[in-house]
Amino acid sequence: MKLSVLASLLLTALPALSTPVVEERSNLNAHLNHLETRATRSSQGWYAYGCYFDCYDGMNRRLPILAYVDDNNNPDMCVQWCKDHGHNYAGLQWTKECYCGDSLAGEPAPPGECTHQCADGKNKCGGPCRNNIWSAFQKPGH
Repeated sequence: MKLSVLASLLLTALPALSTPVVEERSNLNAHLNHLETRATRSSQGWYAYGCYFDCYDGMNRRLPILAYVDDNNNPDMCVQWCKDHGHNYAGLQWTKECYCGDSLAGEPAPPGECTHQCADGKNKCGGPCRNNIWSAFQKPGH
């Protein structure tokens, strides 16, 4: 008899114990979805492509147009400049640099090679000879 009372109490308490965990997981998922959205789309609707090699053949650039060098560099600023000047690709490099181009050649680089923080503190701004690429076109396969 005592065992059945204990089991009954335990079964009654279990839903109450699991509710905060479910709510926390739901809040975490909502937060992660917000971060994913922020990390993959610019305010102009461009798509994040990831980290790509840029320099090759004696520093010829895969994205050949240097838009600017600015301490406040961030994806929205670089994308806006490239978009305003009629280009389809924007690349943030070496924290302060923004490059533009009309085609994307070459292979992706490991994400760990594009770890320089942008001035906005939320996004990555490439690395040495590495661009965080943004494009007017959705990345194939995504």
